[in-house]
This record gives sequence, structure tokens and C-alpha cells, in this order.
Amino acid sequence: MYKSNTQTEYRQELRHKILETATREFRAKGIKAVKMDDIANLLSVSKRTVYEIYDNKEELLMETVKQEHINLALHMRDFVEQSKPQVMEIILEFYRIQMRHLTGVNPIYYSELHRYPEIMAWLEAKHKENDDNSQLFFTQGIQEGYFRSDVNYELIAKVSSGTMNYIMENQLYKQYELSEIFRDVIMLFIRGFCTMKGIGELERLLSEQKK
Repeated sequence: MYKSNTQTEYRQELRHKILETATREFRAKGIKAVKMDDIANLLSVSKRTVYEIYDNKEELLMETVKQEHINLALHMRDFVEQSKPQVMEIILEFYRIQMRHLTGVNPIYYSELHRYPEIMAWLEAKHKENDDNSQLFFTQGIQEGYFRSDVNYELIAKVSSGTMNYIMENQLYKQYELSEIFRDVIMLFIRGFCTMKGIGELERLLSEQKK
């Protein structure tokens, strides 16, 4: 029984290490440039061992994409539960995490990601789910007086999502830093639907972050 538990723990730990290593390598070098052999070598295990856990590279890539979304969702949930923040603080925390997430990503990673239909379909479904959930967030912002009440937030969510899709499909990340794109485009959208109170609070929180 002890041996079985030990083997299970080892396999779970190895699975985590493979996922962690693949995420780092894909994001830094691009998907095509990273082979299953490379991941095995980095972890000092055989390629066969890697394939015993992940059947192929696309399955591994899908898991890295899903795990990134899970990690962001867990972080934001913990942030809300522990800090009990108002809506503008939630925006800034999400913004901060996205900035950290984009730092060091090779732009080719996003270009190559579009070559995997199943992964893109999963991302599209996830974006739709996030758009639906965002309506609750916008309602909270209106109640707290930070967001305007005369805005169609369903339209805002769709336009925002469409803008980011345009950026990725037209590879604007080759002309501009990803962090710059995210900062300027997203912050433009945020300021647009804020009340004067919301703009003031947004500026105050941004100033505090720079200190």
C-alpha cells in the first residue's frame, strides 16, 4: 500500500512538473519550437515517461492553457474572499495579474495557438462564459457608483472581446509590446464606462501602484 501511494504521489508530482515546464517553454519559445524530447530532457526523464502521462503534444498544450485559466480564476477568487475589495480594486488586481502573465511571452506563442482548432474552441467557450459572468461584475460597479448605469455592458463585453481578437488575429503584438496593448486598450475601455467617481478612484489606485 505504501509503495502504491508513493508511486501515485510521484506520478502526480511529475505531471505537475511536466505541465509547469511545458507552460514555461511554450510561452518563452513558441509551441512549434518545443518538442516532447525537450521537456523530457529538462526534467531528466525519458520521453516514454512523458508520453505515459500525456498522449501527445496537443493534449499537453491544452492542459497548459486550461491550467493558466484555472490559476487566474483561483487567484481572483482568493483575492476577493480575503480582501473583500470594491470593484475598482478588483479591476486593478486583474490588470496587475494580466501584466505579469504577459511579461516574457514570445508573441509567436499566440500566433501558433490559432493552429489548434480544439484549443481555440475551448478558449472561445471560456471567453463566452467570462462575458456572462462579467455582467454581475458590472452590476456591482453600478451599485458602488463607479460604473455608469446608462451603458450596455453586454455590448461593451462583446466589443472588448472582439478588439482583443482583432489584435491577436492581425498580430499587432509584432508591432507593439503585449503589455502596452493590454494597458492602453483595456484601460481605455475601463475609463469609458466609469463615472467621475470611478475615474478618480482608478487614478488613485494606479498612482498607489506606481509608488
